[in-house]
Amino acid sequence: MIFDFNEAWTRITAAAQYDVCICGTGPAGITTARKLAAGGKRVLLLEGGDLSYSEVSQELYLGKSIGRQYWHVQSGRLRYFGGTSNHWTGRCGVFDPIDFEDRPYFGMPGWPISRERVLKGLDEAKDILDISGSNLAPFEDSEFRSTVFLQSGFALSPPTRFAEKYEAELRQSERIDFFYNANLVDIRLNSAQTLVEGLLVRSFTGQEVKVSARRYVLALGAIETARLLLSANKQAPDGVGNRSGMVGRCFMEHLNVPIGRFLVTAPDFFRKEVALAPNSDFLRQNNIGNGIVHFEPNSLPKSSGRLHVFKQFLRETSCLHPSLTKIARQLVDFDCAGDGVVSSLIEQAPNPSSRIKLSREVDKLGLPIVELDWEFNDQDRKTIKTLAMKAAQEMARLDRARVQLARFILNADQEIEIGGHAHQMGTTRMSSKSQYGVVNEDCRVHEIENLYLIGSSVFPTGGGTNPTLTIVLLALRLAEHLNVG
Repeated sequence: MIFDFNEAWTRITAAAQYDVCICGTGPAGITTARKLAAGGKRVLLLEGGDLSYSEVSQELYLGKSIGRQYWHVQSGRLRYFGGTSNHWTGRCGVFDPIDFEDRPYFGMPGWPISRERVLKGLDEAKDILDISGSNLAPFEDSEFRSTVFLQSGFALSPPTRFAEKYEAELRQSERIDFFYNANLVDIRLNSAQTLVEGLLVRSFTGQEVKVSARRYVLALGAIETARLLLSANKQAPDGVGNRSGMVGRCFMEHLNVPIGRFLVTAPDFFRKEVALAPNSDFLRQNNIGNGIVHFEPNSLPKSSGRLHVFKQFLRETSCLHPSLTKIARQLVDFDCAGDGVVSSLIEQAPNPSSRIKLSREVDKLGLPIVELDWEFNDQDRKTIKTLAMKAAQEMARLDRARVQLARFILNADQEIEIGGHAHQMGTTRMSSKSQYGVVNEDCRVHEIENLYLIGSSVFPTGGGTNPTLTIVLLALRLAEHLNVG
């Protein structure tokens, strides 16, 4: 059943005991709730936002970027029913075997669970994301016989909007009570700080209720989950689950690097999508992270930014002749119509210095706003440059294209241009030992017996593909674990 917490907040206090309370209604939260209900559990599902977008809710995601500029602190997240599935573009892929290996050159331990355990629910996850029957494995391309790269395997979800797909089911469910406009503002522990005794939930109209369940799951996304744990510091001064100081650390993104441009030498080859994924041997030999190098031919560029008028003038006048183009690009970089663009999705190494912190400023609920210190390291730079240069070499060797790499790829003294894909990961990472993470192999907070975290925040490493499918797989795995208890 579905209720507006602003109006029906007293129903929680009168409700029967819940087996599990879940905060967050994105892919992780809804998947966990549905699977638990199917297993006979009584579930309380809480969403801080409304059933649809509202400025009142979204402004609670305001935050500061205090490290490398990160544009997605607020815009990369949606605070209402369905979460970021409401603007997800639908690309699905599975992590490669090497993504689950311990890679010492990262400086942090990898996944404490095997790929096989994560992929156990793959068919069910495909059904949830509406990609049943899709083959997601990387494959050898007969038109690109490389010893280094495979073609990336993926499927495109419609994309699945979790609120639209599952609203009717949640309304009719007798085992799930779903309250929206129910904002988690504090986590209350027992005196030994080993159990959660309840969550303090506040409406937008000021009512507060302490909700109780046998077990609790936070599925709030990598930034918000870390913020809530850090801000719940009345009993634990450093925040809940943070005795090792790892909450908020190892914030990772999939790096969006504009690698360069290219000219097509084999037009028929580019009639399909070309997304090159390195094989595991190449990654191990070079001690680098995973990723995808994507070739998009025949771009029709448009100028933007403060120099857009100048860039447009240069494009219109200089792209008429290659020699003029070369001279003009010494002044400002721009694309000409017909250029192909080389983009990327590249794994960022887990880096404890890249982290979520709390500001002294507070939001309208009285919670500290986020400060995101997004940092890169030499390992990231090595991964970017190695993948970019090898992809360019292979395109030339196989006579498919000629690549002009961005100057920052070849110039060691020039700062690499890096953006993000709004794939926020790693702030409550999974580890077998608490000194390296926040949750154990079952997604339970190391020091608390009944608190679980789910979503990309628990990823120890980010892999070289989009995270949504893996988020759903981990949610199914968590629900299966909780259904046994």
